Amino acid sequence: MTNRAPAAVPERYRALIGPHGKSPWHPSRKAIQRVPDPLPAPTVHTCGKPVEIAHHTEVYGKVYSEWPWMYRCKACDATVGMHPFTGIPLGTLADKELRRARTVSKQPFEQVWQGGLMTRTEAYRRLAEHLGIAVEQCHFGLFDETQCRIALNWAVARLKGRPITYAED
Repeated sequence: MTNRAPAAVPERYRALIGPHGKSPWHPSRKAIQRVPDPLPAPTVHTCGKPVEIAHHTEVYGKVYSEWPWMYRCKACDATVGMHPFTGIPLGTLADKELRRARTVSKQPFEQVWQGGLMTRTEAYRRLAEHLGIAVEQCHFGLFDETQCRIALNWAVARLKGRPITYAED
């Protein structure tokens, strides 16, 4: 983060700022420091249209979390959430199909480690190895649809107790 003056909160969002006074325009320094590998804030989506900050009430009609801010491309409905109390994206912008693929593939993956088959760290390490990517890049918010399908197949195979084969990918 640079030492520049904070951006002004757009008028339409001022009433939506929580009692903590934090917003993507005025984030928490402590929260920013907790994000190990921050991604840059998106400004233009791959469709070529601008990306803006949005509030859950605009997109979903209600608030879904303590930190109801996100990035959105209105043109193609691609969105990505933000790390709490920061303006740092949780991953890459995703359209409806990619958001669904990420959600569907992450559920069985979480069952692998939450069910005690391995630790969370081990599950991510082994999935990264299977995907052929660095463990630091093994994050469902960064996956494309192909990686989601591979992760889903890997997790389902783990849950069923059978070896994974590349033919299943």
